[in-house]
Amino acid sequence: MEGELRTGFKKSAKLFLAVGFGCLLLASTALTSIHAENIDNRDFAIDYCYPNSNEIQLAEKRATRFWAKHASCYSAEPQFLAVETSSLSPYNDLWPKLINSETTGSFFSHGKLTYSNLQLLGIMIFDTKMGRFVSRQGYVSVDTPHRGTLARFGPYIARYIGRG
Repeated sequence: MEGELRTGFKKSAKLFLAVGFGCLLLASTALTSIHAENIDNRDFAIDYCYPNSNEIQLAEKRATRFWAKHASCYSAEPQFLAVETSSLSPYNDLWPKLINSETTGSFFSHGKLTYSNLQLLGIMIFDTKMGRFVSRQGYVSVDTPHRGTLARFGPYIARYIGRG
């Protein structure tokens, strides 16, 4: 009978350890999902832009420097950084893009709907794995997400780093 008790105790201890490990694994998974980063899925791109070569080179240096310094602070996904390349001037056919955008609240909140209080930014998408921009095309943005957060720019989910 004593041998049966010991065997039963060993089985109970193994079951207790297995259940405890399972609960620990489940709790750590739950905590990870709680701390997962939020993505602002509003499209911050209202149009396309094509920065000049000098603007692209400067922005690429800033993105490379930023990633070299901060890569360990962020996860590898998403692999894209949204980098400010230039300030833009208002242009023809801008009004329909402004009123149809999901992210031009700062422009409309001023009350005066004139282009004098409009700040347009050129944003390009930097691929951290390739070490270069995804294309020579950028995106026009009026409002930007908070620096360091994840947001949508056209088809890309990218970490917005501003000027780097």
